[in-house]
Amino acid sequence: MTSESEHENQRPTVTIKESYRFFTPLIFMAELHMLSHAIISAFLARMPNPEPILAAYSIAFYLHATLGSPVWACQFVAISFLKDRASTIRLLIFSSQTFLLVAWFWALIGLTPVGITFFVEVFGTSTDVAKEAQLCILISTLIVPCVFFRSIAYALLMLNRRTTLVTLGTLIRLFGLFAILFVLQGQTTGATVGMIALTGCIAIESVYATLAALKYYLQLPSKKGVLPRYSELWRFGWPVIIMQTAESGIAFTISFFLGRLPQPELAIAAFGVLDAMIRVLLGPLRNLTQAVQTLTKNEADTKVIGTFTIHLGIIFSVIMLMFHIDIVRNYALKDIMGLSSSLASYVTPALLLTPILALSMTTAAFTRGQLLASRKTTAIALASVIRIVSVCLVGVGALIFYNANGAVVGILALIIAFSSETIILGGRVIYAVKVKGGLFN
Repeated sequence: MTSESEHENQRPTVTIKESYRFFTPLIFMAELHMLSHAIISAFLARMPNPEPILAAYSIAFYLHATLGSPVWACQFVAISFLKDRASTIRLLIFSSQTFLLVAWFWALIGLTPVGITFFVEVFGTSTDVAKEAQLCILISTLIVPCVFFRSIAYALLMLNRRTTLVTLGTLIRLFGLFAILFVLQGQTTGATVGMIALTGCIAIESVYATLAALKYYLQLPSKKGVLPRYSELWRFGWPVIIMQTAESGIAFTISFFLGRLPQPELAIAAFGVLDAMIRVLLGPLRNLTQAVQTLTKNEADTKVIGTFTIHLGIIFSVIMLMFHIDIVRNYALKDIMGLSSSLASYVTPALLLTPILALSMTTAAFTRGQLLASRKTTAIALASVIRIVSVCLVGVGALIFYNANGAVVGILALIIAFSSETIILGGRVIYAVKVKGGLFN
């Protein structure tokens, strides 16, 4: 029995071709998903006096993404623990528990004067920008229950390798966004327009995802084995929650330091627009972690997925290198994103650094996914903390060089954060393989 088990562990359960077949729909899903953020930024950038509007939306979006991190992490937990209908219900309850971790702070920022003071003092914004950001945070609360169901539904679809249905959900989300913005166009202005549109399109996507996954939910047994205990879900999930908090909190932390540069609203707005572009172009790499987690079942799979990851790193680095061509860069910044010449010039130096960012994101996603697949998540928490510390160090350095370009500071912080994570998680993977005899032992 032992020799047979070892033999199975050396036989890959996935091929490079199957990896591309699984991940390719997720590429389109991520592009469409992140495109919604870029469309909202471009929509807001065309409003009169766009800098304070973009600043308010960017700050609110980053805070919303950070506060919601415990909820966003639930899809990773679902991929590892969703086995039957009973576990599905338990995972929904677990999702509700994660929201309770941050609901009190969400309410404090969105409903009380503390929120205004928070935005003014932490980000250095004007009172008007702070009031707009506070309203956006309040609106964003409606996204949370939608994500409860979307996370479970998408995890179920991924486990059944029906990633095309996930992509279709994001396409429906995008059509919904266009419809909402069409209705809102010309009727009102301000950052709240962006948050209302974002909330509405996510709600539409969540309804679709639930309906699409219903077939596979009904195919699950009512109960298969022992249900995972809540303590087991939390033991696996707390490092993932920290990981998601760091993932979302990096941009939030960057904005904190950008708010202390000489022109805070320009720096925040420029990084917000650039970050929206990165979410579109490098968005698929954010899904690589879940793909690695889902497809890696044993040691042999690690080698196959590793080769596949190298392919992706090269592909996305070449894509970002295209912005070194003046015609491509100007068309993207001025014609597509609608930036003024001054704002486009401000963003350009940072945009030229993005090929390095693509490589660092790829390696971090691979090591992260390997540890999730093997349920060795503790090191992920440490690496996530180091990511935030790295961003803070870059931010402090930017304050020393007081006239630093805010967009460049933001991209450098991202590169160093992902590189630090790769070093720590890569070391944990090597330790498991060399010292413990393998990741899955």
